[in-house]
Amino acid sequence: MFKTFWGGVVAFCTTALLVLTASCAATAQGFDGLEQLDPPVMRPADVDMRNNEGVLIALEGAPVTVLNFWATWCAPCVAELPTLLALDAALEDRGLRVVAASLDRSHAQIESFWQQQGWGDGLEIGLDEKGALFRAFGQADLGARGVPYTAILNADGAVISWFAGETDWASAAVLGYFDSVLSAAGR
Repeated sequence: MFKTFWGGVVAFCTTALLVLTASCAATAQGFDGLEQLDPPVMRPADVDMRNNEGVLIALEGAPVTVLNFWATWCAPCVAELPTLLALDAALEDRGLRVVAASLDRSHAQIESFWQQQGWGDGLEIGLDEKGALFRAFGQADLGARGVPYTAILNADGAVISWFAGETDWASAAVLGYFDSVLSAAGR
């Protein structure tokens, strides 16, 4: 009986260790400052954003969507935008999608600034009219307090991670994170 009891305990602990190891391996390795959410948090569905043609920008559907809130008057935002362009160029063929949500006043202001920078049309750009979408990301779990702020969404539009502040979105650590997230999404 004693051997049977301890044999059962060892089998249970071994199984628990294997399950824990597998779940840890499935979790994407983050990078400094990234807040990973487990389970993902569903983004507010009652707020939307449109592009310069008035078309609704859906935030679900792509395997991974990087939603970056920025403004032309925000120096850190402007500094990190080229790295978001590089991230998009590096991983768009695997299903990564980058959406730049501007907190500026008009599409004309955004377009003029974007053209002055010479950034082309690599990213989807939307106007977060009156900051409604940004404020929706201000709930405690999602941490939006100021710009730049970036939320990473899964195919359902749920937030799997977020980053507050400026970072290099084309760094090796960030690319490694997105590589593992895209691999987990089958891409």
